[in-house]
Amino acid sequence: GTLAALAAFAVAHEALASYRVSWAKSHTQAVAAAAGYVVVPGGRRGASMLQLRAVNSLLYTANITTGYLLMLAVMSFNVGIFAAVVVGMGLGHFIFFNKPWHIELARVDACCETTVGFQP
Repeated sequence: GTLAALAAFAVAHEALASYRVSWAKSHTQAVAAAAGYVVVPGGRRGASMLQLRAVNSLLYTANITTGYLLMLAVMSFNVGIFAAVVVGMGLGHFIFFNKPWHIELARVDACCETTVGFQP
């Protein structure tokens, strides 16, 4: 029960990480073109730069929080908990990091991510 829930939480952490990276990629060109406001397709004004940064920061905060909670669970030094987290994160990564451009990302660990060769 508990180990399955922890594994599911680890899968959810990877789902959130994937969504955050996808969201950032989908807004990269819009942010680069922004001069106060982002123009979205169709010519109407989109979110302000502040709104985009706020959403990005909230997603990052949620992702970092889940990562540190998983780290705290692993630090219990319980082999079952460790295995549940590792299996959950591996399964979540396999399921949610499924886009071709995800291969270009070099994920260091749950709390510290780096992008290598990322082209918007």
